[in-house]
Amino acid sequence: MARIELRDATIRIKDGFGGTAKVDESSPGGGDTTLEIDTLASLPNATTRVPVGARFTIATVADTVFVVTAEKANKKFAVVVDATSGNFTITFNGQTTASIPYNDTAVNVQAALVALSNVVAGDVLVTLPVAGTYHIEIKGAYANLSTPTLTADDVDLAGGGDTVGVTTLRAGAVSWELTFTPALDAGDLPANNDNITLLPQQVEVKVGNGNLTYTETKNYEYELDRGNLDAVREGDEAPLEVSLEFVYEFVRTGTAEEITAVDAIKGIGGASGWFSASDDQCEPYCVDIEIEHNPPCGTAETERTTFPMFRRDSLEFDLSAATIATKGKCNVSEADIERA
Repeated sequence: MARIELRDATIRIKDGFGGTAKVDESSPGGGDTTLEIDTLASLPNATTRVPVGARFTIATVADTVFVVTAEKANKKFAVVVDATSGNFTITFNGQTTASIPYNDTAVNVQAALVALSNVVAGDVLVTLPVAGTYHIEIKGAYANLSTPTLTADDVDLAGGGDTVGVTTLRAGAVSWELTFTPALDAGDLPANNDNITLLPQQVEVKVGNGNLTYTETKNYEYELDRGNLDAVREGDEAPLEVSLEFVYEFVRTGTAEEITAVDAIKGIGGASGWFSASDDQCEPYCVDIEIEHNPPCGTAETERTTFPMFRRDSLEFDLSAATIATKGKCNVSEADIERA
């Protein structure tokens, strides 16, 4: 049995979310705290969304882990008018607006769309990032859908290129805008198609005092030859047994979500949308527990111990004393230990 003194330790409880994506900076709108992404792959349980609270890294931005604080997949269009006079119209899902002046305001263009029979206030958001270019985000009843259609037609435009055109900035449901923290440095803004690695959601618990013990059991079969000990063979594997008790100073998720350590271990409350840490999402819910111990003395090394796929057998907590105690097993035979 091994024992870990939890003073000067941080406990991280992680779910099984993960995957990859790519930066989609071909779609304008990215900034130092927002990022357009697409090409999502390897997400668990056939999900198509990046949940708030998930973390990610960008291949071209070293040593930084970002936390998703908001996400959306609303379809988004750009209507580009190249003219010096005249009017145009916009058709949304088969309904066409009244004529719109070539240089009208974003507010008026939005009002023209809301006047359609298939649009109500809140279904569209129109902005004008540069003169002649209207960004139209489809929201409300059409949120996160890839199906809305939008086209624009020349009524009597003149001057300039004498054109109006529509491009899709975000496809809806298959490409995403993430809002995240911390902010990117000006020199770290990623380029189109840079790789993104999506990481688990987690709760980080700063421990004031506590203790953790775990037992690794190794089974051997001893064979006899005429009554004498002879060959030794490995027997059945046994799950790693973990007992954890601690007093916490604070719990941090990196977002505004209120998730307690108990929520995370049980997959309820603020963690009800978490994914099991098991590759088999049909198995009972489990989490990865990581203990990072940072001794404040001398040259002692930081030690990180991970207990994968932990499932509780018992859970006791005293909210007034800020104490949690849990016992359970991991679907592995040994803990993973790193020192740095």
